[in-house]
Amino acid sequence: MSGTEATANWHVHYVNARGKLDRLKPHVEAALEDVYPRISKVCEPPAVDILVEAVWNSSVIPERGHVGYGNEDLVTLWLAPEHPKLDENLGEPLARMIAHEMNHVMRFRSVGGPESLGDHLICEGFAGRFVQELFGNSPEPWEQAIPKTEFQRYIPQAMDDFNKRAGYRQEKISMYEWMFASGTMPRWLGYTLGYEIVGQYLEDHPDLRASGLLDIPSTDFKPALAKLAA
Repeated sequence: MSGTEATANWHVHYVNARGKLDRLKPHVEAALEDVYPRISKVCEPPAVDILVEAVWNSSVIPERGHVGYGNEDLVTLWLAPEHPKLDENLGEPLARMIAHEMNHVMRFRSVGGPESLGDHLICEGFAGRFVQELFGNSPEPWEQAIPKTEFQRYIPQAMDDFNKRAGYRQEKISMYEWMFASGTMPRWLGYTLGYEIVGQYLEDHPDLRASGLLDIPSTDFKPALAKLAA
């Protein structure tokens, strides 16, 4: 189905043959209608398909009850209808998650998908700062998961590997480790570090806003990463 008049560029598809999303559809539509005009104030909302699915509790962010994914063609929203945290994280938390994924869509269309460690860090930090611009919210838990004194320990490694290939498959530099603590790194390190890198970049360029960074290559953010080590 196409979006409502208020979300004209967005084409929403519910995977709902068993009706698991029936009670959640109004919340999804309200969140979409919240996000769309916020994006419209700073840039053109991308024309994109949005796939909404009901999933198991184990498939979502434990603290939220939902999770999102975005690429240049599709935003996927996973909701866990039985999750104990879901209902309290509808409304603005859901809208912020959608905005985060929409930023990924726009970023990927502008500069391509992430290939290096730096690309991944900046992609997530950029989306977090974009959401902050739209909503004026405090950082999400994953964006403030680690104090500066701790994430600074990982800055030399991030500097060394910034331009090296990284990903979620068989790459030598694992984004699962940087983002989700699948190895020795703390959970959400990459999200927190990316958020801080982009924040430092914006501090160093007070004439810019997060919505104006779409086409800036990740390599331009490396000096901001180095500055965080001080």
